[in-house]
Amino acid sequence: MMKQRIGVVLESLRLNIKDGIKTASILGFHGIQISTAQKVLTPENFSQTGRREFRRLLNINQLSLCAIGEGFGSGFVNENEFDFSIKRIKETVNLALDLQTNIVTIQIGSLPADSGSSHGSMVRSALNEIGRYAENYGCCLAANISFDSITPVKDFLVSLETEGIKLTYDPVSLLMNKLDPIKSIFDLHQYLIHTNIFDIKQSGEGRQREVPLGEGIVPTQEFTSTLDAVGYQGFYVINSHGSEQPVEIIKRGKEFLEKVSH
Repeated sequence: MMKQRIGVVLESLRLNIKDGIKTASILGFHGIQISTAQKVLTPENFSQTGRREFRRLLNINQLSLCAIGEGFGSGFVNENEFDFSIKRIKETVNLALDLQTNIVTIQIGSLPADSGSSHGSMVRSALNEIGRYAENYGCCLAANISFDSITPVKDFLVSLETEGIKLTYDPVSLLMNKLDPIKSIFDLHQYLIHTNIFDIKQSGEGRQREVPLGEGIVPTQEFTSTLDAVGYQGFYVINSHGSEQPVEIIKRGKEFLEKVSH
Protein backbone atom coordinates (compact mmCIF):
# COMPACT_ATOMS: atom_id res chain seq x y z
CA MET A 1 0.00 0.00 0.00
CA MET A 2 1.27 3.47 -0.92
CA LYS A 3 2.26 5.21 2.30
CA GLN A 4 3.53 8.40 0.66
CA ARG A 5 1.80 11.74 0.67
CA ILE A 6 0.38 13.42 -2.42
CA GLY A 7 1.35 16.96 -3.40
CA VAL A 8 0.70 19.37 -6.24
CA VAL A 9 2.82 21.96 -8.01
CA LEU A 10 1.10 25.18 -6.97
CA GLU A 11 1.63 26.93 -10.31
CA SER A 12 -0.05 24.08 -12.19
CA LEU A 13 -3.39 25.01 -10.61
CA ARG A 14 -3.19 28.33 -12.57
CA LEU A 15 -4.35 30.34 -9.56
CA ASN A 16 -2.80 33.08 -7.47
CA ILE A 17 -0.78 31.94 -4.47
CA LYS A 18 -3.49 32.33 -1.81
CA ASP A 19 -6.23 30.80 -3.93
CA GLY A 20 -3.91 28.01 -5.02
CA ILE A 21 -3.04 27.11 -1.43
CA LYS A 22 -6.72 27.16 -0.44
CA THR A 23 -7.67 25.02 -3.46
CA ALA A 24 -4.91 22.50 -2.74
CA SER A 25 -6.24 22.20 0.80
CA ILE A 26 -9.86 21.80 -0.34
CA LEU A 27 -8.80 19.07 -2.77
CA GLY A 28 -7.18 17.23 0.12
CA PHE A 29 -3.52 17.47 -0.87
CA HIS A 30 -0.89 16.99 1.80
CA GLY A 31 1.63 19.42 0.36
CA ILE A 32 2.52 21.86 -2.39
CA GLN A 33 5.60 22.57 -4.49
CA ILE A 34 6.38 26.17 -5.44
CA SER A 35 8.74 27.73 -7.97
CA THR A 36 10.99 30.74 -7.60
CA ALA A 37 10.13 31.56 -11.21
CA GLN A 38 7.28 33.58 -9.69
CA LYS A 39 8.69 37.05 -9.07
CA VAL A 40 7.21 37.36 -5.58
CA LEU A 41 8.79 34.03 -4.57
CA THR A 42 12.37 34.76 -5.58
CA PRO A 43 14.77 34.78 -2.62
CA GLU A 44 15.47 38.50 -2.98
CA ASN A 45 11.78 39.48 -3.19
CA PHE A 46 10.43 37.08 -0.57
CA SER A 47 10.68 39.23 2.57
CA GLN A 48 10.84 37.82 6.09
CA THR A 49 7.31 39.09 6.65
CA GLY A 50 6.20 37.36 3.45
CA ARG A 51 7.89 34.15 4.51
CA ARG A 52 6.12 34.19 7.87
CA GLU A 53 2.78 34.82 6.16
CA PHE A 54 3.43 31.99 3.70
CA ARG A 55 4.17 29.57 6.55
CA ARG A 56 1.02 30.76 8.31
CA LEU A 57 -1.07 30.13 5.17
CA LEU A 58 0.31 26.62 4.90
CA ASN A 59 -0.37 25.91 8.56
CA ILE A 60 -3.99 27.10 8.57
CA ASN A 61 -4.63 25.09 5.40
CA GLN A 62 -2.94 22.02 6.90
CA LEU A 63 -0.39 21.77 4.10
CA SER A 64 3.35 21.26 4.08
CA LEU A 65 5.85 22.53 1.54
CA CYS A 66 7.18 19.45 -0.22
CA ALA A 67 9.71 21.23 -2.45
CA ILE A 68 10.88 24.52 -3.91
CA GLY A 69 11.73 24.63 -7.59
CA GLU A 70 14.76 26.79 -8.48
CA GLY A 71 12.98 28.59 -11.29
CA PHE A 72 15.71 30.38 -13.21
CA GLY A 73 18.06 27.55 -14.08
CA SER A 74 18.34 26.35 -17.67
CA GLY A 75 20.80 23.63 -16.85
CA PHE A 76 24.56 23.63 -16.51
CA VAL A 77 25.29 24.20 -20.19
CA ASN A 78 26.77 27.67 -20.57
CA GLU A 79 29.92 27.89 -18.44
CA ASN A 80 29.60 31.69 -18.30
CA GLU A 81 26.39 31.26 -16.29
CA PHE A 82 27.70 28.71 -13.77
CA ASP A 83 28.57 31.26 -11.08
CA PHE A 84 25.11 32.82 -11.33
CA SER A 85 23.41 29.41 -11.18
CA ILE A 86 25.45 28.35 -8.15
CA LYS A 87 24.60 31.57 -6.33
CA ARG A 88 20.88 31.28 -7.13
CA ILE A 89 20.68 27.66 -6.02
CA LYS A 90 22.41 28.42 -2.72
CA GLU A 91 19.96 31.28 -2.13
CA THR A 92 17.07 28.92 -2.88
CA VAL A 93 18.42 26.38 -0.38
CA ASN A 94 18.42 29.17 2.24
CA LEU A 95 14.82 30.02 1.30
CA ALA A 96 13.83 26.35 1.52
CA LEU A 97 15.18 26.16 5.05
CA ASP A 98 13.23 29.28 6.00
CA LEU A 99 10.02 27.78 4.58
CA GLN A 100 10.66 24.43 6.26
CA THR A 101 11.32 22.11 3.35
CA ASN A 102 14.50 20.18 2.60
CA ILE A 103 13.94 19.52 -1.12
CA VAL A 104 15.01 21.95 -3.87
CA THR A 105 14.44 20.92 -7.47
CA ILE A 106 17.04 22.08 -9.99
CA GLN A 107 17.55 21.85 -13.74
CA ILE A 108 20.71 20.16 -14.97
CA GLY A 109 19.61 19.47 -18.53
CA SER A 110 21.62 17.09 -20.66
CA LEU A 111 24.75 15.59 -19.17
CA PRO A 112 28.12 16.43 -20.76
CA ALA A 113 28.73 14.19 -23.77
CA ASP A 114 32.34 13.69 -22.65
CA SER A 115 32.52 13.39 -18.88
CA GLY A 116 36.32 13.64 -19.05
CA SER A 117 36.30 16.94 -20.93
CA SER A 118 37.02 20.34 -19.43
CA HIS A 119 33.30 21.14 -19.61
CA GLY A 120 32.42 17.86 -17.89
CA SER A 121 34.85 18.65 -15.08
CA MET A 122 33.33 22.11 -14.67
CA VAL A 123 29.83 20.68 -14.45
CA ARG A 124 30.92 18.16 -11.80
CA SER A 125 32.74 20.88 -9.85
CA ALA A 126 29.64 23.13 -9.87
CA LEU A 127 27.34 20.29 -8.82
CA ASN A 128 29.72 19.19 -6.09
CA GLU A 129 29.72 22.74 -4.70
CA ILE A 130 25.95 23.15 -4.60
CA GLY A 131 25.43 19.54 -3.51
CA ARG A 132 27.75 19.93 -0.54
CA TYR A 133 26.12 23.24 0.35
CA ALA A 134 22.67 21.63 0.42
CA GLU A 135 24.00 18.58 2.26
CA ASN A 136 25.59 20.74 4.97
CA TYR A 137 22.14 22.18 5.76
CA GLY A 138 20.26 18.88 5.65
CA CYS A 139 18.78 19.60 2.23
CA CYS A 140 18.82 17.65 -1.01
CA LEU A 141 18.82 18.90 -4.60
CA ALA A 142 16.35 16.92 -6.70
CA ALA A 143 17.79 17.21 -10.20
CA ASN A 144 15.86 17.17 -13.45
CA ILE A 145 18.21 15.51 -15.93
CA SER A 146 17.49 14.79 -19.59
CA PHE A 147 18.65 11.30 -20.53
CA ASP A 148 17.83 8.44 -22.88
CA SER A 149 20.07 5.84 -21.24
CA ILE A 150 20.35 4.84 -17.59
CA THR A 151 24.05 3.95 -17.38
CA PRO A 152 25.52 7.43 -18.09
CA VAL A 153 23.22 8.97 -15.48
CA LYS A 154 24.25 6.47 -12.81
CA ASP A 155 27.92 6.85 -13.73
CA PHE A 156 27.66 10.62 -13.51
CA LEU A 157 25.91 10.59 -10.13
CA VAL A 158 28.46 8.11 -8.79
CA SER A 159 31.25 10.46 -9.91
CA LEU A 160 29.94 13.28 -7.71
CA GLU A 161 31.56 13.80 -4.34
CA THR A 162 28.35 14.67 -2.51
CA GLU A 163 25.17 12.99 -1.32
CA GLY A 164 23.32 16.28 -1.76
CA ILE A 165 22.21 15.63 -5.35
CA LYS A 166 19.57 13.05 -6.21
CA LEU A 167 16.89 12.79 -8.90
CA THR A 168 13.39 14.02 -9.61
CA TYR A 169 11.54 11.15 -11.26
CA ASP A 170 9.26 12.01 -14.20
CA PRO A 171 7.79 8.90 -15.87
CA VAL A 172 6.46 10.77 -18.93
CA SER A 173 9.95 12.04 -19.80
CA LEU A 174 11.26 8.48 -19.57
CA LEU A 175 8.50 7.16 -21.83
CA MET A 176 9.17 9.93 -24.35
CA ASN A 177 12.82 8.81 -24.39
CA LYS A 178 11.75 5.19 -24.93
CA LEU A 179 12.77 4.09 -21.43
CA ASP A 180 10.75 1.77 -19.22
CA PRO A 181 9.55 3.87 -16.26
CA ILE A 182 9.12 0.79 -14.07
CA LYS A 183 12.45 -0.92 -14.76
CA SER A 184 14.17 2.44 -14.37
CA ILE A 185 12.91 2.66 -10.79
CA PHE A 186 14.91 -0.44 -9.90
CA ASP A 187 17.93 0.90 -11.80
CA LEU A 188 17.86 4.32 -10.11
CA HIS A 189 16.04 3.72 -6.83
CA GLN A 190 18.93 4.83 -4.61
CA TYR A 191 18.81 8.27 -6.25
CA LEU A 192 15.04 8.88 -6.26
CA ILE A 193 14.15 11.64 -3.81
CA HIS A 194 11.22 13.42 -5.49
CA THR A 195 8.62 12.95 -8.23
CA ASN A 196 6.74 15.19 -10.65
CA ILE A 197 3.99 13.24 -12.37
CA PHE A 198 1.36 13.88 -15.00
CA ASP A 199 -0.12 11.85 -17.84
CA ILE A 200 -0.66 12.23 -21.57
CA LYS A 201 -2.52 10.47 -24.34
CA GLN A 202 -1.16 10.25 -27.85
CA SER A 203 -3.35 10.39 -30.96
CA GLY A 204 -2.73 8.59 -34.21
CA GLU A 205 -1.31 11.79 -35.70
CA GLY A 206 1.43 11.88 -33.08
CA ARG A 207 -0.22 14.68 -31.14
CA GLN A 208 -0.31 14.67 -27.36
CA ARG A 209 -2.83 15.97 -24.88
CA GLU A 210 -2.77 15.96 -21.12
CA VAL A 211 -5.20 13.66 -19.36
CA PRO A 212 -5.73 12.81 -15.68
CA LEU A 213 -3.37 10.26 -14.15
CA GLY A 214 -4.56 6.77 -14.96
CA GLU A 215 -6.07 7.72 -18.32
CA GLY A 216 -2.92 7.96 -20.43
CA ILE A 217 0.39 6.26 -21.14
CA VAL A 218 1.80 6.21 -17.58
CA PRO A 219 1.30 2.87 -15.78
CA THR A 220 0.39 4.78 -12.62
CA GLN A 221 -0.63 1.90 -10.39
CA GLU A 222 2.51 -0.10 -11.17
CA PHE A 223 4.60 3.07 -10.88
CA THR A 224 3.41 3.84 -7.35
CA SER A 225 3.53 0.24 -6.12
CA THR A 226 7.09 -0.17 -7.46
CA LEU A 227 8.28 3.03 -5.81
CA ASP A 228 6.70 1.82 -2.59
CA ALA A 229 8.46 -1.54 -2.96
CA VAL A 230 11.91 0.08 -3.26
CA GLY A 231 11.31 2.22 -0.17
CA TYR A 232 10.60 5.59 -1.76
CA GLN A 233 9.78 8.09 1.00
CA GLY A 234 9.05 11.28 -0.93
CA PHE A 235 5.89 12.96 -2.16
CA TYR A 236 3.95 12.06 -5.27
CA VAL A 237 3.67 15.53 -6.78
CA ILE A 238 1.14 16.13 -9.56
CA ASN A 239 2.32 18.70 -12.08
CA SER A 240 -0.21 19.67 -14.75
CA HIS A 241 1.39 20.89 -17.99
CA GLY A 242 -0.94 23.31 -19.71
CA SER A 243 -4.34 21.66 -19.53
CA GLU A 244 -7.33 23.91 -20.24
CA GLN A 245 -8.99 22.56 -17.08
CA PRO A 246 -6.04 22.16 -14.71
CA VAL A 247 -7.99 21.93 -11.45
CA GLU A 248 -10.27 19.20 -12.81
CA ILE A 249 -7.35 17.28 -14.35
CA ILE A 250 -5.41 17.50 -11.09
CA LYS A 251 -8.44 16.57 -8.94
CA ARG A 252 -9.15 13.44 -10.98
CA GLY A 253 -5.48 12.50 -10.98
CA LYS A 254 -5.32 12.75 -7.21
CA GLU A 255 -8.46 10.64 -6.84
CA PHE A 256 -6.89 7.95 -9.05
CA LEU A 257 -3.68 7.98 -7.03
CA GLU A 258 -5.68 7.49 -3.85
CA LYS A 259 -7.70 4.70 -5.43
CA VAL A 260 -4.70 2.66 -6.55
CA SER A 261 -3.02 3.04 -3.18
CA HIS A 262 -5.62 0.92 -1.42
